[in-house]
Amino acid sequence: MKAAVVSRAAARTDREKRILIEAQAAPMRPQWMFTRTGWDRYVHEHLEPPDLQDCAPPGTPVADDDPRLVYNSHLRLVTYPAFDTALLKAHRVLWANRNRRDGFLDMSIDGPAGTGKSLLLREIGRSYQQSIEKHYTGRIPVIHILAPQDTDSLVNWVWEIARFLALAPEPKNEEEMLQPRRVSDLSGPVQHVLERSQTGLLLIDDIQRVTTDQLAPVLHYFDYLRNRLGISTVFCGTGAQQVVHSARIKADDHGTVESALRQRLPSQKDERNATLMPGVTPGRLPVTWVDPLPFHQGDQITWPRVLRGFEQDLRLHRLSENALVSQASDLHQRTGGYLKLASQLICQAAVAAIEEDIEDITPDLIASINMGG
Repeated sequence: MKAAVVSRAAARTDREKRILIEAQAAPMRPQWMFTRTGWDRYVHEHLEPPDLQDCAPPGTPVADDDPRLVYNSHLRLVTYPAFDTALLKAHRVLWANRNRRDGFLDMSIDGPAGTGKSLLLREIGRSYQQSIEKHYTGRIPVIHILAPQDTDSLVNWVWEIARFLALAPEPKNEEEMLQPRRVSDLSGPVQHVLERSQTGLLLIDDIQRVTTDQLAPVLHYFDYLRNRLGISTVFCGTGAQQVVHSARIKADDHGTVESALRQRLPSQKDERNATLMPGVTPGRLPVTWVDPLPFHQGDQITWPRVLRGFEQDLRLHRLSENALVSQASDLHQRTGGYLKLASQLICQAAVAAIEEDIEDITPDLIASINMGG
């Protein structure tokens, strides 16, 4: 009995390690993932750093398509403990959903802009699709869309899903593109393809562009997809928690019910921390919070760990030991711990180091990069 428990624990650990390793191999560049072709390319692409032995030697002029220039301009995903924890918890939720007939759980990802919410959203979808494809073929496990440009009509939301599935006809020429377009209701074809392809996950990014009044009528459509086809939804964007929660109350007219429940249940004084929501209040989805990376007296580990991850992936001929970690304080001051700004700053410095034959990331080079502010 004890051996069986140990064996199961080892298998779980191996599975979690595989999920995290796959996440770190994910490409940073988007490859326009809001079509099935682009999304599948992202899911199956494993970005490997170029070997310096195969690249032009120092002092050699580099072309625009030089492998090191291309690679260092985006680099790979660098994870950290809070990111890994969020990814594994989402994986468990979706794993449970796969084996249920009802009671599916949706999720939302929230936090300030530029902290890596979209990276986490995509990696959740990527991990889910890879796990499905290990056992099944011919499916479309994941749909990845943005909130539509015009969020007032359900038809436009369905159209975004239809575009991902290549069901929405694109303009044939420039003249047709400039003509006023009437969006067709493609809910029937969309449902048919989703059901036939056994889709299990809908990722919606940019939810911050949607108001409560706009989202409320659409939630019942997502409810239908979940209850009819078993499709879980992950909402992502700054303010996602409040937008989705307020829309749910409006859509279901549950304001009075929730007030009554709150009187009966203990309140959560602080339902947010630096990583994950610890619980779910009545009527709310579990929320994953993605915050700027800390670097203060209470946490001197996370930020240098992320910088070291970038260091290990950089491909420069004369990169100094601890080139980024030794500048941890200055880099955090420049970026505020925002992953988007950190990636931009480091990638721009790496490209400049190659183009100017410095082949190292020095404090002077970092200072020369204009990041605004």
